[in-house]
Amino acid sequence: MFRNTAHVYDLIYEASGKDYAAEARQLRDLIQARNAGAGSVLDVACGTGAHLVHLRQWYDVAGVDLDAGMLAQARTRLPDVPLFEADMRAFLLDRRFDAVVCLFSSIGYMETTEQLDLAMAAMASHLNPGGVLIVDGWVRPEAWRGPVSTHLETAANDEIKVARVGVARREGRKTRLEMHHVIATSEGIDHVVDVHELTLFEVNEYVDAMGRAGLAVETTESPIPDRDRYIGTKP
Repeated sequence: MFRNTAHVYDLIYEASGKDYAAEARQLRDLIQARNAGAGSVLDVACGTGAHLVHLRQWYDVAGVDLDAGMLAQARTRLPDVPLFEADMRAFLLDRRFDAVVCLFSSIGYMETTEQLDLAMAAMASHLNPGGVLIVDGWVRPEAWRGPVSTHLETAANDEIKVARVGVARREGRKTRLEMHHVIATSEGIDHVVDVHELTLFEVNEYVDAMGRAGLAVETTESPIPDRDRYIGTKP
């Protein structure tokens, strides 16, 4: 999904104000409040590893992602961190963790409640007893703004200039995001298109999936407007 744009992903979101350090501190507070002795964290759909860079201050960390391009970026900044290419619905590592996180609405890529169940169960199975699972949901169905919306972001550093123009469409429970990137470097200009399809799950569907995975569930506000954060604790 990001294989050809992973190298500009962080540049775009940092320019838009995303604060990975602050988000990592908030995650630490949530984890420690529920599992004071937590010492390890697995980031599922870890992307470029931007959260792991900060979480590793306090935890032994590892990451999982399905996108090889994103993992390539993560490995350049975290060469000594275990990073695995795997599907969140079916991954199986040889260890468990005190906390597992799945951030930035990556869970929305699940297409059905059955897939949602599989992902929640896979993540919960990697928790130690007393462990904490934190999952950021996609947009609440009732909060989606109209059948079609558009957006524009720009970002730059000394090597790259990028503009991303996108259109988001909704059909029933499905949302489709088409993102066109114009990327300028000293080697020329590239036009790259990413397409993302995410499901508008109801709050109770996230909660029920966590419950079926054997977790006690809390719902709280996500750092991103119109979304929720789901926190499950393993007995």
